[in-house]
Amino acid sequence: MNLPSENTTDQLLQTHQRAKLFLLFGLPILAAYGVAALRNANWPLVCLITANILVIGGSYLALLRGRDRPSTARPGMFTYAALLLYMIAFSGEEHSHALWFFSFPLVSIMLLPLREGAIWAGLGIAIATCIMVMGGPETGTSSYSMAFTSRFTITAILIAGGIFWSEVVLRRYQKETMAHRSVIEAESTRLKAEIARRVALEVDLRVQASTDALTGLVNRRAFMDRFAHELARSQRHGPSPTLLMLDIDHFKKINDKHGHPAGDIVLAHLAQLLKSSVRNVDIVGRIGGEEFAVVLVETNAQMAAPVIERLLERLRNTTVTLADATQLKFTASIGSTEILWADTIDTAIQRADEALYTAKKTGRDRHCQR
Repeated sequence: MNLPSENTTDQLLQTHQRAKLFLLFGLPILAAYGVAALRNANWPLVCLITANILVIGGSYLALLRGRDRPSTARPGMFTYAALLLYMIAFSGEEHSHALWFFSFPLVSIMLLPLREGAIWAGLGIAIATCIMVMGGPETGTSSYSMAFTSRFTITAILIAGGIFWSEVVLRRYQKETMAHRSVIEAESTRLKAEIARRVALEVDLRVQASTDALTGLVNRRAFMDRFAHELARSQRHGPSPTLLMLDIDHFKKINDKHGHPAGDIVLAHLAQLLKSSVRNVDIVGRIGGEEFAVVLVETNAQMAAPVIERLLERLRNTTVTLADATQLKFTASIGSTEILWADTIDTAIQRADEALYTAKKTGRDRHCQR
């Protein structure tokens, strides 16, 4: 018969609980028997009971200190077996003391590893039967009739067998429960990992959907969404923001002369320059091929002017290193407009575009305002 593992954490906890239960009930009973034996001057019984109390108490303390090995319970089982066998050998005329032996299979099977407990119970029953069969006046022990001995032995075997089988069923159930729990925990872990993966994927998709892959800035759609939010906020609470439209000068010539990879390097460089030239609260986006837009939050046209001039100056002084080590300089034109109370996104962008067109028409590398 394949029995479940006996070294699981749940079974160790169960052993602790059973030992505590037997201690709470058993020691008071032993103490009461000890007092009765003391009154009757039955010194061997007094010694055995005292030894049981000391050894069982010591074994329980060892369990509390974390010693969960079977060897912790064996000394207590040995002294308890000796006590019960003594009570069988000297049970008196009514043999009432012998009936306490029926507790031994229960204690041994429930506190020791299952197979070992069954062996202890079987040996105990065999020794008890031998004492009853061989006992009598000639040995100085109690005398038992064959009928009593037969009933006693059969009852003890039935008790031991019933307890053993119930422990087998219980431990199989515990093993199956633990297996189901492990499956549930594994599935729960898998689901949590899958949820985390999907959340991360969703976040990544949102970022990809709102981010320009080349420059890392927000794309046109995301820029328009954030601009609409800032427009509504400024019209409710103020102050007004300023919208900038920026376009690289002669960008087609850069692509034609140096190739599209060089144009990509210029675009990425300009994006980083824009991000480093404005605040974190400002909105910067790429809304076209070489066209960028900036919303300077809570910044009117007068406040925005020096910011734009510094940006143009940085562009004039910047140099881009291409893949072939060529040093490339470029400029940009900027059109700006302060957002008015009655503005919509379209009217604001239209004015900024008109200002940008004027900057392009009047010589480039400059800023015009509408």
